[in-house]
Amino acid sequence: MTINRTVELLPLVGHPLRKAGGYHVGACPFCGGEDRFTVKHTPNGDRWHCRHCGGGKYHTVIDFVMRRDNADFKAAVKILGGEITAPARPAARPKPQPLRLPSAEWQAKAWREVDAAMTRLFTPHGAAARAFLQARGLSFAMWETFLLGFGMVYDHVVERKRPAIVIPWRDAEAGKETITAVKYRFIDADPNPKALRYSSKKGSTFEVPFGMFDILPGFHHTLLLVEGEFNGISVAQCRPAGMSVLSFGSEGGGRFDVLRAIAAKYERVFVWADDVWDNPKQAKRAEELRSLVKGGGRALRSVRQDGVKWDANQLLQAGVLAEFVRRKFGVEAQE
Repeated sequence: MTINRTVELLPLVGHPLRKAGGYHVGACPFCGGEDRFTVKHTPNGDRWHCRHCGGGKYHTVIDFVMRRDNADFKAAVKILGGEITAPARPAARPKPQPLRLPSAEWQAKAWREVDAAMTRLFTPHGAAARAFLQARGLSFAMWETFLLGFGMVYDHVVERKRPAIVIPWRDAEAGKETITAVKYRFIDADPNPKALRYSSKKGSTFEVPFGMFDILPGFHHTLLLVEGEFNGISVAQCRPAGMSVLSFGSEGGGRFDVLRAIAAKYERVFVWADDVWDNPKQAKRAEELRSLVKGGGRALRSVRQDGVKWDANQLLQAGVLAEFVRRKFGVEAQE
């Protein structure tokens, strides 16, 4: 098409790209990063590619506008036609902010802590933690897959150390694993009603969702975003075929632009939450999460019956989560 051959892509990106030989590279306007977005000039017009969210191929100017403006083909052609005859065009999207990852020094300390916590889980000191995880219905395989461990962690409210499950948040890109956060779930019944239930390692960042190391966009067609790490692990334990499972933590944590970029790689997206739907202070976050639903997906909440919230982990404990996953998401799952 003539538009694809004649319209320059660089002015549409919305932020400067660095020239590198015959290419221009920089932050992706859709998913951020630093140098993952590439524009190249060809005899048939400009083409763009993102090695993180570009699907492994180059795309046209029309493809760019369709994605940027959430427009269909005809609308994108019309938008570009207007830009050819008049300089006015829709305002550029804000420049994506790069992910804030902990420093290499922090990650080295975090890896040592996680390794020690995993070892400690299988010592006599970790007996209460093992009992806690077993009561949750979580298998040994999931403990190892998600590198769960045990530690005595300081609770600044009660001003003492308390037993906790150590839960690392990890990302994997280009074959390299990164710890982005370490979260702690306290497991004792502290007499102080204000004692913490959760805490996290100082310096943790929760911009990347929990479970990123274990997803397969491009191979999986369905994405489930779920509230709470143990709920995410519970669904993953059912090995749902063709479905990636991520958790945004509690009450809708995580950066929305990151979740949106991930969701764009899937045909169907479900969001399963409770606290974020129920908390009036999270109304904007709830709206953002609902906007990610697509392809026949749904925004779900757990059923409450006789004072019990039947979230993913509760269903796992009852032995009915796999059947729930099969019926609700239309994918094969195993007990």
